[in-house]
Amino acid sequence: MSTRTLSIAFALTAIGTHAHAAEPLQALDSAGLKQADPAVVELGHMLFFDPRLSGDASTACSDCHDPNYGWSDGSELARGYPGTKHWRNSQTVVNMGFMTEGFHWDSGLASLSDQVHDAMGAGFVANIDTVLAEERLRQIPEYVERFGSIWGEAPSQDKIADAIAAYEQSLISDDSPFDLHMSGQSNAMSAAALRGMALFDGKANCSSCHNGALISDQKFYNTSVPPNVGLSEEPLRQVTFRYLMRLKGLEPAVYEALDRDPGRYLATQNPDDLGMFRTPPLRYLKYTAPYMHNGIFYSLDEVVEFYNIGGTQDVFGTKSPLIKPLGLTRDEKNDLVAFLESLSGSELTADVPALPDYEVQSFPASNLQITAASLKGGTALAPRKAVAEPAQSTGSLDLTPAVQTESSGLLVMAPKDAGATASAITVTVPAEPGTRVVTIGGQRFVTVQPGDTLGTLAKLIYGDGRQYQKLFNANRDKMSNPNALVTGMRLRVPD
Repeated sequence: MSTRTLSIAFALTAIGTHAHAAEPLQALDSAGLKQADPAVVELGHMLFFDPRLSGDASTACSDCHDPNYGWSDGSELARGYPGTKHWRNSQTVVNMGFMTEGFHWDSGLASLSDQVHDAMGAGFVANIDTVLAEERLRQIPEYVERFGSIWGEAPSQDKIADAIAAYEQSLISDDSPFDLHMSGQSNAMSAAALRGMALFDGKANCSSCHNGALISDQKFYNTSVPPNVGLSEEPLRQVTFRYLMRLKGLEPAVYEALDRDPGRYLATQNPDDLGMFRTPPLRYLKYTAPYMHNGIFYSLDEVVEFYNIGGTQDVFGTKSPLIKPLGLTRDEKNDLVAFLESLSGSELTADVPALPDYEVQSFPASNLQITAASLKGGTALAPRKAVAEPAQSTGSLDLTPAVQTESSGLLVMAPKDAGATASAITVTVPAEPGTRVVTIGGQRFVTVQPGDTLGTLAKLIYGDGRQYQKLFNANRDKMSNPNALVTGMRLRVPD
């Protein structure tokens, strides 16, 4: 899969003069972006396409960020979770790893991982409870093994978010004609695109806000984009819109009077932020129509014309005074569109991964049980009777280890040949520091505890979760596959 570019779902902010100095236009340099572990990216790729990370298991990240629609969804307004409809355009995730000033149209979230957390929990996006998401993945042995191998732990919400964020960060587009031109290839851009770049940085003055390597200053402006009628004509969009307004603490007198998106005000509740949206990056544009925060324009020609006439009437009283008629001729508008199109490189595609299946999990080992007496006594797990292997000689009494505590190496031992009514004997066997491994009769053992996987045990014992195969090979007589761990199982620990 190729990995390169950024997106838009807003558009060109063509404005007059700015108080701040604009950063020059630059090629995108992916070399400086921190590279994630390939195993994490691969896991994130699977999770990005897995609909089981939504409440009714119908909606994956890829449904609203579809590679076939520029990693957006091709709609004016995002689809939303079943039974809901969103009121904003779904932005591409291409090149989002380069963003430094927050995510979403109002930059209400600080990181890609935060964005994943927010989307999973939002009732109108993925609508899934944290514990339910974790338990679903813990019922899928391949996911359990992958999380254990990478992080030495069972699937968790934090690591789910980190993996998906790592995959999204790998979606990079830096091979556009503009990038090639900026790297010294003089024939990479057409003559029209070169003329358009001069307009972009000159008469149209787009680069006052769309600048730097992302072609965005990541700041906020009210450019007077007209409302999308979907918000006023579709009841489910109004439901979702007002639901979030209430969650953010807005008064009914405020949100019931809104016929359009209040922009960054929703994140800050600062009246000066009404109608303001983050300057979107302009890379990967030709794949991400329709444009603007509400998908109101279907072509770049419409976007350029909107700014050429100086926008529309301001209803919030916060419209940038820099939005004014540009006076572009027909040819100049065509050249400007040609430049905007030159900011897109090759289309990023992705294979839909084969997703692992759920599997029935084994119940606890027979030497542990929960009884009314044990729960009343504050001890949920109680030894039933000694397990008959491996037998170890201790003086004249042949004992068999049965239960091990997490930190002390405490074992419950019982006579090997004793009847079922024989009393257990407690023997303290020191565990190797930080590993839970005990040595009996020259053989090293570790006892499986709740939440353990071969990956987590390998990380604990060897410092590397990828050594889980060594543990599996030494215990093939106990398990049919690396995922067949049972709490209370004693595993041999090879050197």
